[in-house]
Amino acid sequence: MRPFTLQLSVLALACALPLLATAQTAAPAAATANVEAEIALAVADLDLYQRGLQLEIEALRQAQQQLQSARDARDDVSESTALQPVLTRAYERNAAKSLNVDLRRYREVKRQFGDILVLGEYIDQLNAQLEQLHQSGISAKQRADQRKSIEEARARAVDPYAVLDVALRDALKQRADALVRLRINNRDLVQELTSR
Repeated sequence: MRPFTLQLSVLALACALPLLATAQTAAPAAATANVEAEIALAVADLDLYQRGLQLEIEALRQAQQQLQSARDARDDVSESTALQPVLTRAYERNAAKSLNVDLRRYREVKRQFGDILVLGEYIDQLNAQLEQLHQSGISAKQRADQRKSIEEARARAVDPYAVLDVALRDALKQRADALVRLRINNRDLVQELTSR
């Protein structure tokens, strides 16, 4: 009886190997597709990003007002209706539609610029900490330890602007402060509306 069980196990393994090989080759293909999905940003995408965030903020503020009115009236149905566009991210779909751009492309532009701006803010904060070290009332040893720690963190942080072409880098740096404010405003509105 054991030889028969062994034969079935070998047969099952032989049948499974091609499936395993297919699954293993499918994983790199999916990873490649994700890499190819990342778009190359252009200067014109800055306008798309900025205008998209502005449209989203307008929609989120409208939802915020509707939600507050519904809560003041103690109307659960209107409250759910006001939250629906936020919870389903319809504000993004509507922004993409208003800008006449594919939703996936819009989200990718938004993600990439958001990532660049967040990392840029982080590096700016590290640089500011380095500049302020001499003003702190800590010992020379503590100051040296903090400087080393900050410099190590700064060395590990990749310059987000380094991957951009010169024209885009310069344009983004010029508009970075305004875009950061929009991004933070957008994020805060979403968090406020979804945390209630």
